[in-house]
Amino acid sequence: MGRRQSGLSRGPGLETLGDQVTRRNGYTTLGRGLDIHGLFESHIRQILDDRKPKTILEVGVLRGDCTLKLLEWCSANESHLTSLDPVAWEGELPEEVKQPMPGYKYKRGQEGFKEWVIVPQGLEEVFRRGLQTHWTCFKTRSLDFLDSPAFKGFDLYLIDGDHNYFTVTRELELIHRHFKAGDVLLFNDVTGAWSHRDLYYDPEFIPPEHIDGHKQGVVPAINDFLDSLSEKQLWMRKNCPYKFKISTRKHNGLGVLTRLA
Repeated sequence: MGRRQSGLSRGPGLETLGDQVTRRNGYTTLGRGLDIHGLFESHIRQILDDRKPKTILEVGVLRGDCTLKLLEWCSANESHLTSLDPVAWEGELPEEVKQPMPGYKYKRGQEGFKEWVIVPQGLEEVFRRGLQTHWTCFKTRSLDFLDSPAFKGFDLYLIDGDHNYFTVTRELELIHRHFKAGDVLLFNDVTGAWSHRDLYYDPEFIPPEHIDGHKQGVVPAINDFLDSLSEKQLWMRKNCPYKFKISTRKHNGLGVLTRLA
């Protein structure tokens, strides 16, 4: 079975779902689309203010717009942000931050992407303002970090990474081992294109049996994870240790998963 092209459609010109195409320094770059940073002021800031997490894990940086907002909040609240993203970046950044995870290729195999680079303007602003003192960045996939001894658990998680059933399911299973009462996990893409459809940023890192499978997307992965920890009575979950709700459908939605016990 062929691999889906991760949101790429070719018609007149070149379009991507959720991304805008711009030119900078001779490169074709990814601009701002319908990203989770658009929910920061309306929803995420209030959750941060209420919960006051001291440690935050961000899965998926891409252009750094949400990272910048998170670091502004961390700077004002004596908190620390750890971010995970395996992609290569260009722009006014330290060289060690620009480098991708070895062997990782964003949009691998997609026609028209060989010359594409990501210039994360949000991260450029982070370094201009000195906010990196509140930040640790690992250039790795979420599944590698979450399954490593370095992962000890965080107070709040923001998941906006590889939007496919296999990855989200495994992320939840690994986070569950360190998830304690009161912790919060925020998901983007619980509505929109990838809520029930798989997206593969680099399909080489997805087991072949999970490419274009029967179950796809972020929401089925969350539901199956919750079902696995619950007693089922007809369509109802009983004794589930988590509470899940979709707080908004804007900007591809924000899902809030809270550990109860």
